[in-house]
Amino acid sequence: MYAYLPRPCAGFMNGGFSMSDTPNTSRRTGSGSSRRRRRGPNKLLLSLVSLLLVFVSTAALLACFAAVYIKTVIIPLTPLDLNNFHTGLNSVLYYTDDQGNAHQLRTLHGDENRIWVDYADIPEDLVNATVAIEDQRFWTHSGVDWKRTAAAVFYMFTGQDIQGGSTITQQLIKNITTYNDTTVKRKVVEIFRALEFTKNYSKETTMEWYLNYIYLGRGCDGVYTASYMYFGKPLDELTVAECASLISITNNPSLYDPYTNPENNLHRKNLVLKAMYEQEYLTKEEYEQAKAQELVFTSKTVENPTNDANPDIYSWYEEQVITDVTADLAEALGVEVSVAHEMVLSGGLSIYTCIDPEVQAAVEEVYQNRDNFPWPSSSGQQLQSAITVIDNSTGDVVALAGRVGEKTGNRLRNNATAASRQPGSSFKPLAVYAPALEMGLATPISVVDDYPYELMGGSPYPVNSGNARYAGLTTVYQGLTDSTNTVAFRLLSDQVTPPQSFNFVEQRFKIDLVEGVEINGKFSSDLDRAPLSMGGLTEGVNTRDMAEAFATFPNQGIYTPSRTYTKVLNAEGKVLLENKSVSEVALKDSTAYYMNTMLQNVVNSGTGYEARVDGMHVAGKTGSSTSDRDRWFAGYTPYYTAVVWTGYESPERVRSSGKNPAAITFSRVMSRVHRNLPDKNFFSINNLVTTDYCLDSGLLPTDACRADARGSRVSQMTLLRDDAPTTYCTRHGGAATVTVCLDSPILNDAGEPTGLYHISGPFCPNERLSTISLLDYDRSQLGYDQAVLNSVSAADTKYTVQHLRGQGTCTVHTIAPVVPEPDVPGLIDPDDPNWPGTGPDTPVDPDAPTDPDAPVDPDAPTDPDTPADPDAPADPDAPGTPSDPDASLPDEPAIPATN
Repeated sequence: MYAYLPRPCAGFMNGGFSMSDTPNTSRRTGSGSSRRRRRGPNKLLLSLVSLLLVFVSTAALLACFAAVYIKTVIIPLTPLDLNNFHTGLNSVLYYTDDQGNAHQLRTLHGDENRIWVDYADIPEDLVNATVAIEDQRFWTHSGVDWKRTAAAVFYMFTGQDIQGGSTITQQLIKNITTYNDTTVKRKVVEIFRALEFTKNYSKETTMEWYLNYIYLGRGCDGVYTASYMYFGKPLDELTVAECASLISITNNPSLYDPYTNPENNLHRKNLVLKAMYEQEYLTKEEYEQAKAQELVFTSKTVENPTNDANPDIYSWYEEQVITDVTADLAEALGVEVSVAHEMVLSGGLSIYTCIDPEVQAAVEEVYQNRDNFPWPSSSGQQLQSAITVIDNSTGDVVALAGRVGEKTGNRLRNNATAASRQPGSSFKPLAVYAPALEMGLATPISVVDDYPYELMGGSPYPVNSGNARYAGLTTVYQGLTDSTNTVAFRLLSDQVTPPQSFNFVEQRFKIDLVEGVEINGKFSSDLDRAPLSMGGLTEGVNTRDMAEAFATFPNQGIYTPSRTYTKVLNAEGKVLLENKSVSEVALKDSTAYYMNTMLQNVVNSGTGYEARVDGMHVAGKTGSSTSDRDRWFAGYTPYYTAVVWTGYESPERVRSSGKNPAAITFSRVMSRVHRNLPDKNFFSINNLVTTDYCLDSGLLPTDACRADARGSRVSQMTLLRDDAPTTYCTRHGGAATVTVCLDSPILNDAGEPTGLYHISGPFCPNERLSTISLLDYDRSQLGYDQAVLNSVSAADTKYTVQHLRGQGTCTVHTIAPVVPEPDVPGLIDPDDPNWPGTGPDTPVDPDAPTDPDAPVDPDAPTDPDTPADPDAPADPDAPGTPSDPDASLPDEPAIPATN
């Protein structure tokens, strides 16, 4: 059981003794309890102070962040110079001659339906109507109506649309910049711009620009043309009601169109009139009269001198300048492309282009003649083409053409810059050979196996263009010359790797590739072996992209972004854009030197022979996309780089009778361009040596390389001293040097000689033997796919020692020859006809003993030196004696020279 123990007394528990049974309640009711009650408010106060400090600190941090953001992001976007947005002023294109003098090339004209009207000529009723409905505190605020802005912020935080609250100043800024993002950033930028704008421009200027810039539907930019469109009369004849109706349209030109939605326009017009009355712009009587007026809408065409003066069609080059300047202006000024485009055409700009009129004339001479492109498709499409020509030394685009034939309009698609097509093998120098050389993975004499990499769908892959044959061991130099797919594929797969190639093209040549995208439910990527090694890119490239990249090679490895203009001035002569040429080192000069050497051979001895230009050094590369739907030639001289694309608007196989129309076009254009230019070589570099090398190993040659069964396999190449081989060929000599029998040719399946002979056997006579050199190269030991080995044989396979040994030895001399044994007394069998020394033709040894009992042939001469009787009849069966005096002995097989 448990015993109940009474609670000890308080005195005892406190270290003393007390006889009192009264509980000590001082801790609950005495002064200690009061102290605890006072500490409660102190803690609460401390918590509140802490929260306040956190709040203040957070607010300060956010304020600092906001200040930095406004200073670095918002403020740079706020300045607006109205001089940059003038319209109705002709812009002018200029070109610069060889002496640096500027000459006018073309005058540009705007295509907006806008005629400017000064503030003094705008009806007061129209101004008042605008203020009443759009911004009633326009004349008093500083560009921002903070009351309306606060309302807009409230709507934003309650999840409602944040549009609205914009003043006329803010609307003008939005119109001239077309900065239409409905975001917080847009509103903030808009506010700061409006504040800055109001500091710099009067209210009257703001109103003038606003009414000239608003869009009023039906192609009307500004109130001048809209007055004619809807009322058929000039602005100064409009009534109050007509002014209210006109300004109503700008809120939503489609919804309040007087022709298609007259009731909506009427309702909005009455709202405007009511606002004018309430803001005391109209008396009661004026309001009632205007409200009662029945509007008559009638359209009348207004002559716009800026449009009437523009019957011209801009050239392909001029339109590209317009496109480039438009894009750069939009970015530099923070305006939309449509605004920048109108500035270029009619903002009074002076644009200095990079065109070379003589080169452009040469391009147009070829491209405007349809007879130069005589290859229609099977469906009857006319062959199309595009070209970009770049000055190697500056990166300037000096000429281009977007299509074949005479240009018939403006804003047509420019195939030189806007059409992207697969470049095929013309991409190999950029994605395979240049990176392999630059990374030190190969030199021009490195050897790669021209042999399928794998089977794909049961067929060898990749397949070489033009044929399905594989040469076998091939140098990088020859692989590029012949545009061998397997060489490029192997070099990329085994050496460069797709990621390295992908990054190299994007970073060194500034060509945008596709890392991954889903198209029609199928994933596609350029980050793979086939697109990079054979040019089957997802989105393709255009001629300007390719010309920029290829111009790096003749420019000693220096990449320079192409440009069509150098600078742009506004109407006051202030520089708006300065397009300086900024170059960077993309390749080592040795890499560029090697590329020039190899690409020259493509033109001189390879697939690019049709691109030759008489009397001029030319280098370049051909290209064909899948099924020959696109044909390319990317080439250059020491002066210019030009890239040509040919194909059809709707892709089809290019039927050109085995010719490359792109290479032919390159030759035609560049022959004209270089007509008066002296030939010169491409640049050279220091520390070069010319060395012999073996074509099958890339190493120093031996005598065995020269004695190859195919002929000498020794060639020469000029290389950097550090790239020259220092060891000797290991694929010739040694076990690869064999002796063959010339009496035993190897035949093909048709029974025809192959030019090779079986390896000699033990019974082949010495005089029929020859020593030859073969390749020591066994693909079965290199980890190749056995299925590929079983299905494909390279051209050099039959010249390998492994293959020849597999054909066996001589098939003619298969048994040992009969050798006479020494004469042993007692072993002679006179009855054996095969016994040596017993035949009728066997000469008699005068020292040999004779058998007195042997029968004597009465016809046989006893003296071997006794001359035959000339009158004796000849024995027709005697060997070596032809019965026909015209008969001849059988020919012996020719014996090749041996070393």
